[in-house]
Amino acid sequence: MATELLLNKRLSRRTLNSLGRHAITAVDQVVEAYPERLLKLNGVGMTVLRDIERTLFPGQQFQPHSGRYKAWTEDAANQPHAEQAQSKD
Repeated sequence: MATELLLNKRLSRRTLNSLGRHAITAVDQVVEAYPERLLKLNGVGMTVLRDIERTLFPGQQFQPHSGRYKAWTEDAANQPHAEQAQSKD
């Protein structure tokens, strides 16, 4: 119960809803699933993962190197949209 209260007070509603759909309601469940298992859950993407990291893993940031989330690496996230569109041409 105490760990559930910590999640409710610290994470955004969007993150809580995404985790709740998969019966993840305790901090230890999130820690155990971080990061790969969390990203495999429907409705849990990089926005939810970043919220979890800010709250439960300060100073840590998962950097995917391949697959579906490759575009979310630090270099791609910092490029303005106009530059990304030009580089595709």
